[in-house]
Amino acid sequence: MENTFDGVVVGGGHNSLVLAAYLTKAGLRMAVVERSPEIGGGCCTEEVTLPGFKHNLHSNFYVGMEEGPILRDLQLEKYGFRLIHPPIQQGAAYPDGTGFTIHTDLEQTVKSISRISEKDAKCYRELYEKFNEQMKHVVTSLLYSPPFPPSELKERLSGPLGREFMGYSELSLYEAIDQHFEDERLRVFFKILVQAFAVEDQPGMGLFLPRIFSRLTSFSVPVGGSIHFPLALAKIVEEGGGRIYRNNHVERIVVEGSEARGVECSNGTKVEARRFVASGIDFPQTVRLAGEDNFGATLTEAAEGYKWAGHSLATLHLALEEPLQYAAASFEPNLNQAYNMVYGVEDTNQLRECFETIGRGEIPQWIGNGACNTLFDPTYAPTGKHQAFWWPFAPYELKEGGAAAWDERDDEYSEEILATWRIYASNLTDKNVLGKYLFSPIDIERTNINMVRGSHHVGAYTLDQLGVNRPHPDCSDYRTPIEGLYLCGASSHVGGAVTGGPGYNAANTIANDLKIKKSWTPVKPPEA
Repeated sequence: MENTFDGVVVGGGHNSLVLAAYLTKAGLRMAVVERSPEIGGGCCTEEVTLPGFKHNLHSNFYVGMEEGPILRDLQLEKYGFRLIHPPIQQGAAYPDGTGFTIHTDLEQTVKSISRISEKDAKCYRELYEKFNEQMKHVVTSLLYSPPFPPSELKERLSGPLGREFMGYSELSLYEAIDQHFEDERLRVFFKILVQAFAVEDQPGMGLFLPRIFSRLTSFSVPVGGSIHFPLALAKIVEEGGGRIYRNNHVERIVVEGSEARGVECSNGTKVEARRFVASGIDFPQTVRLAGEDNFGATLTEAAEGYKWAGHSLATLHLALEEPLQYAAASFEPNLNQAYNMVYGVEDTNQLRECFETIGRGEIPQWIGNGACNTLFDPTYAPTGKHQAFWWPFAPYELKEGGAAAWDERDDEYSEEILATWRIYASNLTDKNVLGKYLFSPIDIERTNINMVRGSHHVGAYTLDQLGVNRPHPDCSDYRTPIEGLYLCGASSHVGGAVTGGPGYNAANTIANDLKIKKSWTPVKPPEA
């Protein structure tokens, strides 16, 4: 039948498409059903400032993708997706005019940090050699494997470096960073970088420090825009006889006799599944669509109590005449060629106050990270022009006026963010800024309904929502109580960001359950 497939995937985000592409390569005929006119979810690119200027509204930094299996297994360059890996990966600028850069070249990085602190430069070298050079493959295996219970993970990482790695799980995020670095400028750089991933500063979250170190020099620019990742995946699905349904909002996951049989859409479209249904949307929404009775009281309660991130982002996108020039470049000249730039704060007290202010629903001091993609890929703007963005932390719901106040005060907040940005980027003059667009927390939710309350990583990163707890221990292996219904979205391990990990891990689980011969060699989990 025309609308009958081996597998049906709910949602057209990148994790859904990764799963569909892998199983297409294994010989299945797949369908992906997406509510929006465009596929990709958080991998979207639009001309929101001026014609010809491309802006990635959600995902921009492809972190560690080249370390993982997906680009290689699916040969995505053949389908039009390519990454650029800038040599100067990170930059930080401070109100006092100082700054530093992190390069793919370790010696260049140490030289730059030494201008801030000789001791911290030595510490950086030690951490980099441990967690980037020696542990990178271990982190890759953890991202592209189902989650392990803490006891088993400790057993698998039982060597000296593994035990040191696991020791961070006993610390809060700030404790893990502060025990290594003495200069506040280094401390806030790493805190901002990790908290941009929706990580909360709570006990047990220190494990994100070695994880981010393993990926610190693996940030890449998606050529031509983030949208090319899902478009490449969709080509694989369609080439294999599958179909991408756009403008089809799934209203119900059909369950017959405790088995998932397909989906029904609000426009009347029905798509049947011969073998399985996978949900790439968030866990709470999946439970509602498949029926709470089918999940049972425990998982229904878990879905109702699922936590969304405590902070969101207010991103200002700019169309520019010329690229950004940083005031701190007089101290560290390489800043003007850095990819991911962090600024807005000089010490931890200011950063804490930022998140306390967000918790009260008030506008904080603007602090965050951003980039000028045209430094590395000129196709993001018309010839000779540039674009840039900065995404400072912000509350979803404002104390005065709620979330709707973002629309009412859009121009005011744009000017506030731009005024702060100008402290660091000295050439953000009226002549240079050709156009601007504020993508607010409520806009995040509007464009991607998985990102409830502007939760850009589809749920908070807290200890009770990570690893085997994401989204709940009873379904952290991507299986659900409903036969033939699987989870493959960012509310499952490994969470948000563009890794493709949830989709990849779910594809392996489904292939194992259905005894499908894999056309790829799965990533090996870390061995004891």
